[in-house]
Amino acid sequence: MPVDTKLNVFSGEDGLRDFYDPDKNIPVPLVELPARLNPYRKDGVRIYAKLMSHLPATNVKSLPALNMILRAQENGSITPETDTILEFSSGSTVISLGIISNIIGIPKVKAYISNKTSQIKLQLLQFFGMELTLFGGPVQPEPQDRDGGIFVATEHGREPGVFNPDQYSNKENYLAHMRWSGPQIYAQLPEISVFVASVGTSGTLTGTSLSLKKLKPSVTSVGVLTAPNDRVPGPRNFNMLVPVVEFPWREAMDVMEEVDSFCSYERSLELCRNGILVGPSSGLALTGLLNFLKKRKDAGTLDALRNPAGEIPCVFICCDQPFQYIAEYFEKLGPSYFQPIKNEELFATDLYPYNIDWELTPEKAYQMLYTTKRQTVEAERKIFMLDIRDGANFRASHLDGFRNLDIDCDSRPNPYKDPATLVLLFDRLKLRFAMTDPEFGRPLQDKTVILLSKDGQASKLATSILRNRGVEAYYVIGGVQGFKASGLWGSAPRAYL
Repeated sequence: MPVDTKLNVFSGEDGLRDFYDPDKNIPVPLVELPARLNPYRKDGVRIYAKLMSHLPATNVKSLPALNMILRAQENGSITPETDTILEFSSGSTVISLGIISNIIGIPKVKAYISNKTSQIKLQLLQFFGMELTLFGGPVQPEPQDRDGGIFVATEHGREPGVFNPDQYSNKENYLAHMRWSGPQIYAQLPEISVFVASVGTSGTLTGTSLSLKKLKPSVTSVGVLTAPNDRVPGPRNFNMLVPVVEFPWREAMDVMEEVDSFCSYERSLELCRNGILVGPSSGLALTGLLNFLKKRKDAGTLDALRNPAGEIPCVFICCDQPFQYIAEYFEKLGPSYFQPIKNEELFATDLYPYNIDWELTPEKAYQMLYTTKRQTVEAERKIFMLDIRDGANFRASHLDGFRNLDIDCDSRPNPYKDPATLVLLFDRLKLRFAMTDPEFGRPLQDKTVILLSKDGQASKLATSILRNRGVEAYYVIGGVQGFKASGLWGSAPRAYL
C-alpha cells in the first residue's frame, strides 16, 4: 500500500509527495495544555495547542505554499516551462515553497528579503537552496510600495518561466486553511468555543476562522497582532494589517489583541520548557488568548463563551518551531531567564582537536622507543622524546633519551577536572611550543614527538597543542604512572642525574 495513514508510512515513487499532502496524512496534533500552563482551567477553560509545527516542513506556511502551487498548476500559472519560483519572504513561506518546489521538480527558488534579516536566517535560507536578493527599506514593506521587495517580486514574477505566488494577495493563501486547517480542527474538537491565531498576512486566521464559523457559527475568533512599534517574526502590527484588502480578515476576526515581543518570547520559552516546542509567534498567540480570557472574566462575560457542556475549549495555532530564533530569545529576555554556564573561562582555551589515534599504551611506547631496531641514525634523530614533569622529578629518574620541559604541573589537579589548571597549563605549553621558542619551537618541526608526563593528562594536552601546530605528536596513556603500573619502568633504559 503506497500510503498507510495508520502506521504513517509513505512509500513508492510518490511517497515524498504524498507525505506533504494533508489529505494523505494523519491530522496535525492538537494538544491540551496542563493546568500549570492554563491559569483559567478552574474556570472551565480548556486550551489546546494546534501544532502546525508538526507538519512535514515544520511550519504552518507549508499549507498555503502547497495550495498556491497546486492551484497554479491547475490554472496554468505554473507550466512545464516554469523553472523558478520567486517570493518576498525571509521565513517559513519561502522555505516551504523551496521544499515543495523541489519535490514537484521546479529547480530554482529565489527569495527577496530585507537587508535587516539576521545572519542565521540568511544561512537557513541558503541551507534550503534559496537564491537571495536583499532589499532596503522596511522589514515588512507594503505590497503597494513600488520600492519594496513585494512589489518588485510581483513585477519579476511576470517574466517567462517565473512564478510569483505572492502570499500577500493570493487568495489560495487563506483558502488553504479553509481547505485543511479549519475542517481538521473541527473534526478534532467539534466542541470548540474560541479560535486564536497570530496575524501576519492574515491567511491562517482568515481561512481557519471562516471555515470554523461555517461549521460552527458560535465560534469566537481572536486575532493577535504585535504591539505598535514592536516586532515578532511573522505577525504584523495593526497599521500594517489595515492595507490588506485581498483577504476578508475583518469578516473572520471577532476580537483583536495586541502583544509585545517580550511577552511573546517569554511565553514561547515557557511552552518549550514544558514540552511544546514552538516559536515566538505561538507565544504571542497564547498570550493574546490569555489576555482575551482575562478581559472577559473581569467583565463578567466569560460564561457567554461556554459550550453546552459548560466548558470553554480554546484552540491556538502554533506556527513553527523555536530553533531558528534561539539567539533572539537571549536578546529579548536577557540572562536572568537562562541558567549560567559554569567554567566559562574554557571558552577561550583548549580549543584544539583530540584524537585517540594519538594515544600510546606504555607497551606500545616501550616497543617504539626501546625494542624496535632503528634502520638509520637519521630515523633516530626524527624522534623527539619529551618529559614534561617537574624538573626535580625528572632529574630523580627518567627514561633514556627524554628531554625535560618543566611547566610546574606535577602537584596540580587534573587539568580536565580543574578549569584554572587547564587554562594555566594550556597557556604555558602554547607559549613554549610557539615557533619562536628556541628549545621547543622550531626544533620540533618535522619531528615525531613522544610525550610523557606524571599521569598522562598534561602530555595529552601538550599533544593536542602540537598536533594543531602540525607536529606529529603522541602521548603515553597514564604517563609515568602508567609505565610503572605496566612493569616497564624498571625494564626501560633510565638515566639518573
